[in-house]
Amino acid sequence: MPAGLAIAWSQGHFDPYTALLTLVGAVCLHASVNVLNDFFDFRSGIDLATTPTPFSGGSTILPKGLMSPREVLFLGSILLAAALGIGSYFVYDFSFNPVLVALVVFAAFSVVSYSPLTSKHGIGELVTGLAFGPLLLLGTYYIQVHQLSVVPIIIGLPLGIMTAGILYVNEFPDTDADRAAGRNHLVVRWGKAKAASRLKLTLFSAYAIPVAGVLAGVVSPFALIVLASAPKAISTSRIVSKNCDKVAELIPGMASMVMTTLMTGILLFIAYLVAGLVGLV
Repeated sequence: MPAGLAIAWSQGHFDPYTALLTLVGAVCLHASVNVLNDFFDFRSGIDLATTPTPFSGGSTILPKGLMSPREVLFLGSILLAAALGIGSYFVYDFSFNPVLVALVVFAAFSVVSYSPLTSKHGIGELVTGLAFGPLLLLGTYYIQVHQLSVVPIIIGLPLGIMTAGILYVNEFPDTDADRAAGRNHLVVRWGKAKAASRLKLTLFSAYAIPVAGVLAGVVSPFALIVLASAPKAISTSRIVSKNCDKVAELIPGMASMVMTTLMTGILLFIAYLVAGLVGLV
C-alpha cells in the first residue's frame, strides 16, 4: 500500500488524511483475515493437527485457551467491520463510484471467503494476491488521484505475488492437516515437490512484470531497483525446494519469503519516491 501512495505522490497527488485512513483500513483488513482464519482453522480441527511454527500452524491463541472461539470471532468481525466502514466512507465520499464499490466488495469477499470457500478450491492464493496486491494499490492510488491507471496495477502485481507467496510457503508444513480438513490449496493439489518447484516460476514472474513495464515505458525506470531483492527470492526458493517436506528446516524459508516480500515493497516504495523527486515518472 505505501507503494500506491508513493506512485500518487510522484504524480503530485497526496492527501495525508485519506492516506492515513486508507492505511488504517488496509491494516484492519489484513488483520481480520488472520484472526478469522484462526477461528475457522480451530473450528475445523486444523490447528490441533499441525506443528506450530513462527509462521504457520496458526497463532496457538485458541489451542492454548488464551481466547475463546467466540472472542476470536468477535475480534475478527470488529476488524473486518472497521475496514469495511472505512471503505464504505470512501464509497460515499466518491458518490458511490463503481470502481470503489467493486474494490470494497472484492476486499470483503477475499476475507470472508478464504477459509470456507476459496482455500478449499485452490484459488485462495490467487484471491489473496489480487486483494492485497494490484487491487489494494489501485484503490490506494485512486483515492488520492481520482482516476484509474495501469501503473499501480503493474507495481501491485509483484507485491500481490509475493504476498500470496507467503501464504503459499506457509502451507507446506500444514499440508497434511489441511488435506484432512478439506482445504485443497495449491500445495495440497500439486504435492510438495511440484509446488516447491513451481515457486521458482512464481517468484520469477514477480520480477518479470515490473521489468516488462519499464521496457514498455509504462512504469518508472527506477522500478528496476526491485531487482535488488531477487537474490533473497532465489535463496527462498532454494530453501523451500530442499526442505519442502521438513517442518523445522522450512522455517528459514518461510522467514526468507517474508523478508523478500518486505524488501520488494520497500524498494518499489523508494523507487517512486525517487521518481517523484527527480521528476522521472
